[in-house]
Amino acid sequence: MKKFKLAETIIVMAMLVFSACGGGGGGGGSDDPDNPGDDPKNPVAPLEINGDTYTYNLHGGSKFNVMLTPDIATTKKFPCNVNQDSLYDNENEVANVPTRFIIGETEVTYQLWKEVYDWATSSDRGLKIYKFSNAGREGNDGIIGAEPTAAKSEPVTTVNWRDANVWCNALTEYYNEYNGSETDLKCVYYTDENYTTPLRASTDTGIDSTPGSQDNPYIYASSTGNTNIANCTAKGFRLPTTNEWEFAARYIGKTMPSHLNYVEKDGIYYTKGNSASGATADFNNAGATSAVAVYGVSSTAVVKTKASNTLGLYDMSGNVWEWCFTMDYEFDYFPIIRGGSYSNSEALVRLSLGYVSNNYAYVVNGNTGFRFCRTK
Repeated sequence: MKKFKLAETIIVMAMLVFSACGGGGGGGGSDDPDNPGDDPKNPVAPLEINGDTYTYNLHGGSKFNVMLTPDIATTKKFPCNVNQDSLYDNENEVANVPTRFIIGETEVTYQLWKEVYDWATSSDRGLKIYKFSNAGREGNDGIIGAEPTAAKSEPVTTVNWRDANVWCNALTEYYNEYNGSETDLKCVYYTDENYTTPLRASTDTGIDSTPGSQDNPYIYASSTGNTNIANCTAKGFRLPTTNEWEFAARYIGKTMPSHLNYVEKDGIYYTKGNSASGATADFNNAGATSAVAVYGVSSTAVVKTKASNTLGLYDMSGNVWEWCFTMDYEFDYFPIIRGGSYSNSEALVRLSLGYVSNNYAYVVNGNTGFRFCRTK
């Protein structure tokens, strides 16, 4: 009997050592450069990495892809409507290529929104419960807060900028709770300067510029009290900045495209700013625009019904406007929205990559949703 117990003890100890060495997730290879946990080919892993595509499998069944941006020196410039005017391709308007980040393949669908929303607002979370000012709807005409229907893959709408930030924190915490051996991600937005309490509530009240508020949250950084997104060191999910959004929407690559709808900067080609993302001609060309954008119609569409851009991103132009984290330079606490929507016409230039609009942080609309990203 003693020999049996000794053998059993040896087996248990061996299992613990194996797990501590990172072999408990399948062992075939790493799907996260920062954590050698799960096998990148394991279909049930919470995170799979294949090339520049990161696939997240959530506990409740939703699945989404995010795409890693190319490795380009941040000292290089790219064409960007930095002063947010109507001159989309002014040669003097450039910005530094953003640090590599990972951005959603599609706009957040109602199915994904609802799974995270339900988990976050459950009373089971106790003091860590989330509160949203809006429950969201399926596309432009769904029922507010209803269970997903056949239209569940249309983008969520009728959520404000505050809701989007809070939901990104909720997605981060939801992923962490069920991520197995993967490394936990730090939330981005906080209510306190020491980054101990994630921002978990949004309202539809007036603007509050107080640091740590829903309109000016603390942002996790290497030093305390940070409110500048440029200093963020957290790798949790967040809204993209307007420059990150425009870079991802305009990037073509290092090879000259076969069409003429491009601008070259520092050896990299980008789509012209008067065009839809991924379009081979400017917005006046209906064929080129309609190939990549949902616009000029009466309702939203299921995501990915049009062609993607070079990075594999869908609906960067059209379908719904997308909240960015960046505030308008001329108006305090007016977050920027990008990309245009299903109801816009190409003649209004709302689909153009260089076009910048804004809205109040608490405003909701059936033509506005969001896309998230995270720092690599």
